[in-house]
Amino acid sequence: MAAVTTSRIGSILKLSLSSGPVNALSPPLITALANEIAAANTPKSGVTGILLASAAPKVFSAGLDLTQLSVSPSSKNNRESVSKYIGSFQNLVHALAGSHVPTAAVVHGACPAGGTVLAFCTDYKVASSIQRSYFCMGLNETRVGLAPPLWLHALARNNLNSARIADRLVQLGYLCSSPQESLQHGYLDAVIADATPEALEAHAIEQLNQLAAIPWNARVQAKLGARKEMLSLLENGNTDEMVDCILGDEFQSVTAQLMASLKKK
Repeated sequence: MAAVTTSRIGSILKLSLSSGPVNALSPPLITALANEIAAANTPKSGVTGILLASAAPKVFSAGLDLTQLSVSPSSKNNRESVSKYIGSFQNLVHALAGSHVPTAAVVHGACPAGGTVLAFCTDYKVASSIQRSYFCMGLNETRVGLAPPLWLHALARNNLNSARIADRLVQLGYLCSSPQESLQHGYLDAVIADATPEALEAHAIEQLNQLAAIPWNARVQAKLGARKEMLSLLENGNTDEMVDCILGDEFQSVTAQLMASLKKK
């Protein structure tokens, strides 16, 4: 099965994450998303909006692929491979956040860490009010021993309701446990009462069409201007900040524990 399933709804390109049970950001998923976003941003694509969704019933995306980050003796990873993986992820973040084509994310189920990063990169994030025990959303990197890079702080400030809230919640590695709480802090732009997945997609497409109706160049410049700090931090392509932390004992210890617990399930 393809890591990303594509479909067209008129001029809207729907990208459904379909990489295993939790949509971990595996190299094939990252590559597929990056390629689709790049193609949609070409002049003759005919795409006026990109809709991110999930083919998994209980998860949007669980975030970075732990198998790419472990440097235990049993793995084949080293600094070079980890740096390559993080570089590809950062390139995807830059492409999605800087997309000239309007973007939206329909969030349901679990959406921690890298899943929240993907949603934050879009122009509009929406979820249903229907409470699910498995829902979560937030940047919980610190809880697994990973210091958020500078670009992630900038991304959080661009999305959350204030710089102070962003500072506190990123330090805490806080995960919201409901769509309503996520909306309260700014993780989401809207929560639609009792909405089905189909109703959420229809709402998101309506928002994409509103954005696409704005004079294109003016809207793009406004978007890039608002995200200038975050995009500039990513443009240098430096992965050392994240890789140093990933290779550290603190993160590797937590990763080993997480992978061991996952194998027992």
